[in-house]
Amino acid sequence: MLTEGVSGKVNFYDLDEETRKRIKDRASGLNKEQFRIKLDGVLWNYIWCVLLSGWFYYIYASAAEYRWEEETTCWHAGFTAAVSFLLARNISWLYSWHSKPLKSWLVVTPLYLIKFHLDQISYWPIWTISDIKATHNYRNGSYQDTALSLTLDGNRKTFSISPESAYQKLLSKLQEYDTRFRSAVNSNDMAYIIDNDDFLPVREGYTKKNKKRSFSPLAAYILIPLVSFGFLGLSYEINQERPFKPVYSKSKTPYSSKPQGKPSYVRSATAPNGASWPSHASYVANYAKLNTGGLSSVTVDNTRNDSDVFVKLVSISANESHPVRVFFIPAFGKFKINSINPGLYDIRYRDLTTGGLARSESFTLEEVSTYNGTRYSDMTMTLYKVRNGNMQTYGLSESEF
Repeated sequence: MLTEGVSGKVNFYDLDEETRKRIKDRASGLNKEQFRIKLDGVLWNYIWCVLLSGWFYYIYASAAEYRWEEETTCWHAGFTAAVSFLLARNISWLYSWHSKPLKSWLVVTPLYLIKFHLDQISYWPIWTISDIKATHNYRNGSYQDTALSLTLDGNRKTFSISPESAYQKLLSKLQEYDTRFRSAVNSNDMAYIIDNDDFLPVREGYTKKNKKRSFSPLAAYILIPLVSFGFLGLSYEINQERPFKPVYSKSKTPYSSKPQGKPSYVRSATAPNGASWPSHASYVANYAKLNTGGLSSVTVDNTRNDSDVFVKLVSISANESHPVRVFFIPAFGKFKINSINPGLYDIRYRDLTTGGLARSESFTLEEVSTYNGTRYSDMTMTLYKVRNGNMQTYGLSESEF
């Protein structure tokens, strides 16, 4: 029976022609009875190829100036090896991306959740989804992506999706298709199930191992290093005809001067309200805890910062903004704020080493009733060092903090 759960994996080239066409229509977005989210792309691979190729221009320009020292030649060889490997990796992925039929998508259909990766297909019946959890990730207050974790046919799978609106649409489609499927089962509407079952031939065994798979671009890991070191060797031969760099004596100056900067920040021994700084990540004593009647949470991640931070969760309204939680996080630590009411907020913090202030962009915490409970926000915000006291994510004065 279809309703017993038929998760699986299959290679695109092992499918029969009719199923291949259905699957390509899914991956191309030609089938309108679905919702798809892009999981991967190649823009950054093109950018990295351009940036890495700049290394060879540098070698050529360097070879035409002065003769390299032995140590310089060794460094050039090491960097060329690293650059050629990274180039091969990016070009290999670009070749696979453009030569394989499916690209990278997460697709919700009337019966399945399908993941396409180049020519590999993983699929799970939507009625086997038993748990959904999403974490919206923020970096210095700006939305990055959503980590979507699903329990599918008893197994936990995690997907990184964006933008945030795609997550809401995906949940809506899953709920819509699940309702339609259960209605079809209750009314014994087998035509609906068969018409929307993309993997019926797979379940019935109509697949074969196709030996004519697309060529794996491993040659890039051989060809590109050979070309790279060939170019380095040619540059070395040119460089050997250049003169050595002249050695200049350094003149001594009768005095030295240092640029004067702004007065340095001195960390206070206590919090602004006089309370002692906690010994670990926690609320600062004697500050009021407000907006404590909700289900949402925000994790403030300071693990990439080598400075302690003094942090405020600020509630924003048309009339005024005021802190509802005040807490301390040591260097390389993190702190989770629980039981927050829905509403509009931002994070404001002081780097306790430099004194620099920063404010995140505003974000909304939500609580929404659904057919199987309440969906609420669970966000993570990553902080970075406010260098020299002047890195402000958004303008923030002492009075606003």
